[in-house]
Amino acid sequence: MTVLILHGIQGYAGIHWQKWLNDQLTAEGHKVMMPNLPNAEHPDRSEWLQAVKGVIANCDLSELVIVGHSLSVVTALDFIEQSPASIKALISVSGFSKDYNAELNSYFLKEKEINFEKAKKNLKKAIVIYGDNDPYVPQEILKLLADKLKVKPIIIKNGGHLNTDAGFTTLPVLLVVINGL
Repeated sequence: MTVLILHGIQGYAGIHWQKWLNDQLTAEGHKVMMPNLPNAEHPDRSEWLQAVKGVIANCDLSELVIVGHSLSVVTALDFIEQSPASIKALISVSGFSKDYNAELNSYFLKEKEINFEKAKKNLKKAIVIYGDNDPYVPQEILKLLADKLKVKPIIIKNGGHLNTDAGFTTLPVLLVVINGL
């Protein structure tokens, strides 16, 4: 299995629980890719998509698991929507797909809507994980992604945005989920 770990806006490779997950999965013998996405302070949607395509160019997509945090879930869905083959799994951590008029990322989300019919056809499994008290993304927006993907979300009590600010330098549920694929 190959696992692609994507950071969100204003992030970088290895932030929050991502280095921990990389180290755990590598120790288990999985191939892990954890790129720095370009211009993370004010990302360009097409640039992020091209970066992801470049990183996974030689991957067996049927064995690819994408773990996206926050805004990078949109990029993961953009890729999955137009993927030439079915992806093993998408794991959304505090991810979303609908513009909720946040000054920080609204421009990114307004560029286009995700075609969930296409995305679901190219996705064998989806998992949605989020905190019940995310300070950045409204609960209904987080839940909407689970609804669109037709999955029951895993909701972490007092999880916040499932980042370092909320105390998450590890996220053991991710290992459980990935090892269950």
